[in-house]
Amino acid sequence: MDEHKLKTKVGTLEMVVAMLLSGSIGLFVIKSGQSPINIVFFRCLISALCLIPICLFYGHFKKVYFGKKELFLMVTSGLLIIFNWVLLFAAFPKTSISLATIVYHVNPFVILFLGALVFHEKLNKNDVLWTLVAFAGLIVIIGLGSASVNSSELAGLGMVLIATTLYSISVLITKKLTNTPPLLIVLIQTLSGAIVMTPFISAFANPPIGQQWLFVLGLGVLHTAFLYYLMYSAIKKIPLNNIAILSFIYPISTIVIDYFFFDHVLTDTQILGAALILLGVLGVKLHWNVFALKRLK
Repeated sequence: MDEHKLKTKVGTLEMVVAMLLSGSIGLFVIKSGQSPINIVFFRCLISALCLIPICLFYGHFKKVYFGKKELFLMVTSGLLIIFNWVLLFAAFPKTSISLATIVYHVNPFVILFLGALVFHEKLNKNDVLWTLVAFAGLIVIIGLGSASVNSSELAGLGMVLIATTLYSISVLITKKLTNTPPLLIVLIQTLSGAIVMTPFISAFANPPIGQQWLFVLGLGVLHTAFLYYLMYSAIKKIPLNNIAILSFIYPISTIVIDYFFFDHVLTDTQILGAALILLGVLGVKLHWNVFALKRLK
């Protein structure tokens, strides 16, 4: 086997493991028994402690990466990410983990439109079309004028939409850090999160007990430090199309976990809405050109 094929296989395996880990985040959040703020604090603190030696090993602590602009962008994007986590984790008890995860996947469209609005990036007709497909899926899930979701679920989905918007803004900010090592960005983001969350935590009054510590540690070590390491390693080795397709392991594994651990099953309407959202996401990520097909006919 040549070096390129081996590299691609390793990258594919890394991405698969990363997406499977992503799919179990909701399970670990629920099983930790902690409030969203506590969970985010522990996740940030533990992952930062794990990433410090990794960044030291790779020689990332160089003055060139710590200019005022770079620090501002890393800290700002980090604050957006931690509040995104707080909202997402707060949404899990209000709606199912699988439904929250699927709705969260509208972030590529938020990034597209924010990019067009803020950075004047060009939107093409296909992007708009696939966005409308995903938006139709969201409408189907919410069920305007029907009883598809109750008020608690609606509040949960609202939190998810705000969370994914915060995440999308963070992605656009992080894109400006072109010369900064990704793992260093994650370290500064999580370190900022741990510091900001400290005044608000109730971990000392209601600390994790027994097995809860395993889930708390898992969120920091597996779902943040190790997960980001795998993702950034995989991104360097496999084509973008492969990444786009493999990323769908995340919501699918979440649906499976939600069923086996919490007996949550999507309704027929929710399945239709989810399919439309995921179809729209796939269309954008793989740059499907519907209008080109129309011209061929």
